[in-house]
Amino acid sequence: MRRLSLAWLLYGAYALALAFGVGGIAIALNNPALWADLELGRAVYAFGMRWGGTAYIVLGALALLVWAWQAIGPRKTLSFFLVTVPISLMAELIGTSTGWPFGNYSYTSGLGWKILDRVPFTIPLSWFTVGLSAYLLAIALRCRISPHLPAWSTVPIGVWLLVVWDLVLDPAMAHESMQARFWVWHQSGAYYGMPVINFFGWALTGFIFMSISRRVWGQEPDRWSPTFPWAIYTANVIFASALCAAVGLWGPIALAALAGLLPATIALRRAGSDRERHPRFKREPFQDALVEEMAWRSLATLARLTLRSRSLQTYGLELVPAHGPAVLAPQHIHHLDDGRVLLATIPRPLRFLVALDWVPNRRWRWLMELLCRLAGWPVIVRPSERDRPGIQYGTAEAQLLLVRGLRDAVRRVAAGQLLVVFPEGYPLIDPHLPGHRATVEGIKPGAIWIAQRAARRLGTPIPVIPVRLRFEQRAAQLIFEPPILVSADCSTVSTAALLADRLGVQALRTTTNTREIAVELLGKDP
Repeated sequence: MRRLSLAWLLYGAYALALAFGVGGIAIALNNPALWADLELGRAVYAFGMRWGGTAYIVLGALALLVWAWQAIGPRKTLSFFLVTVPISLMAELIGTSTGWPFGNYSYTSGLGWKILDRVPFTIPLSWFTVGLSAYLLAIALRCRISPHLPAWSTVPIGVWLLVVWDLVLDPAMAHESMQARFWVWHQSGAYYGMPVINFFGWALTGFIFMSISRRVWGQEPDRWSPTFPWAIYTANVIFASALCAAVGLWGPIALAALAGLLPATIALRRAGSDRERHPRFKREPFQDALVEEMAWRSLATLARLTLRSRSLQTYGLELVPAHGPAVLAPQHIHHLDDGRVLLATIPRPLRFLVALDWVPNRRWRWLMELLCRLAGWPVIVRPSERDRPGIQYGTAEAQLLLVRGLRDAVRRVAAGQLLVVFPEGYPLIDPHLPGHRATVEGIKPGAIWIAQRAARRLGTPIPVIPVRLRFEQRAAQLIFEPPILVSADCSTVSTAALLADRLGVQALRTTTNTREIAVELLGKDP
């Protein structure tokens, strides 16, 4: 326990050193007027330039060594260290001498004294720190994806996480406006000015030392939590992303978030069979919420990046509560763009009620269910699609998924989340089920019903915010209408008609059809 406390203390110092490094590179170097006239400022700047890079790498390696010694055992910790350090050092010495397998580059003096006057002694320590963190996360991620995946698949997963870190770190170092560089490229390439072969070198080096370590270990470590490796890996990716942001490189940041941080965070959620193999493993209570938070931030970032060429105009955004339970009820125009513009404009986490009756095969079904589960999005099958030929759900499965999805939706709203429900049921532009929107007249009562049930649980009305959407070639408009306060005892039919009026769409056809739709959807008369 003392070692674990020491590990987190060292991690705190490590995180502070990383933050100090980002501040020095992104702020102090570009704004000397902030510190040049102060004696203390000049002293701190001189210390940072000489020792900052060395300090953060050494602190990170020490923190992980102390944690791993207690968590996975001395033999596994030392064997990984003694395999990784010499192999990575050899690869770096060959690389700086011959240009293979990383490309033509050389190190500056910012990372400590150099071995053979070529490679700073801290570089192999950095390989160890991120390499072991990536490999341990790969073990947890493999068990999370499927306990039936072969054990050897841990190596390519770990290599993937390792390479993704470099995908966001190297572009910043290769950028012409980066004043403080730890290494310099002597050749250009297709990936943000650096050679693509560099990533082959990273993958090859990581594959070698992870494969040997796996063979030396024999069995995977037992009774450990992936939280500390996740914290180390995330800190390194955020550090590299901050450097990219300082020079205006947003593509690598989005890539690192989706391909690195998201799967690393998914690794925190261990599969049930894995928890049985690790009886002392306890999933921290924040982990599920953390996975959903990471998924939302990644999707929101991706949405903003992919909509940069489009003008987004919002009216009435202040009507969306900053916190607390609420339901968004937008028009459904496009099967993807509707969600993108909502994610790009609304500054709080969104959960979408998703219909998966369109999936073309079992593989797609498994993938979409997994992604929705990780994002915290309730999943249903629309009642009108249950008997459609080719649907990937049986009748009983579809009904069970519908009930569970609606219950999850109510639970999430009652827990204070913001849920998006498309009351029109189908988008106008839908390549999966083209033409189905034309068969639907009026809106569905699901958004109102969910708000009613949540209001019943909380004893207070739930705001349902209608959202009008308008798309043009280079612009999109989001018009947020005044909220409809839905209480537990309000009329489903009349409230749905009010919602339809706010959206400017057709209301439910008749009282009879409304009752039939509600009975089919909700399982009871409204």
